[in-house]
Amino acid sequence: MNVQSTPKRLKDYLPWVIAAVAVLALAATLLWKRDAGTDGTVRQLTERLDAIESGRALDAQGRPAARPGGGRGAVMADDGGLSSIQQKSPEQAEAERSRQLKELEAAFSRDAADPVGGPRTETTLVQTISGSTMAGTGLKPNDVDIACKQNSCRIVGTFDRMGDAQDWSLFYITAAGGNVLSQTQMVFVPAAGGKTEVRIYSTRAKG
Repeated sequence: MNVQSTPKRLKDYLPWVIAAVAVLALAATLLWKRDAGTDGTVRQLTERLDAIESGRALDAQGRPAARPGGGRGAVMADDGGLSSIQQKSPEQAEAERSRQLKELEAAFSRDAADPVGGPRTETTLVQTISGSTMAGTGLKPNDVDIACKQNSCRIVGTFDRMGDAQDWSLFYITAAGGNVLSQTQMVFVPAAGGKTEVRIYSTRAKG
């Protein structure tokens, strides 16, 4: 009896065993895809932080922009622009930041005025600061100054902490959207009282 019943039991249980294996395989696949998606998100955030630390420009979506010909952007971190490859002295970092700020400010000054389109873009950028998207971050700059010309805009704001300035800047250029701001470069300048002034220089989007 036992010899005859054993094959029958195997036959009865075999479909359940196959189903269990299939469920485990499906669960493993879903877990792998979920982890892959998480890794992608973490990778994007890491790229943004690396861009800030290494001096790369950010595009309208807050992603590190390509550097044609190995060029260097002007995004500065709380280390005063220390290279992720070679450490600089405080004096060298300050000199580099001053040079980059001078170049960006000079380029903005050379841009022609836009009496019609400039104020419209400025209004949009001001509204972005107080909009629901930015309000959700809990971050808000002090002493805000926004100026737009024919091809470029400059946004200036002050924060109590460097980290807040960096976070807000990334959120802000993303919230503004690629239809308003294109290529963006930032300089984070130490201010009195331990504060940080962020100066954002962006190309106005066309079309």
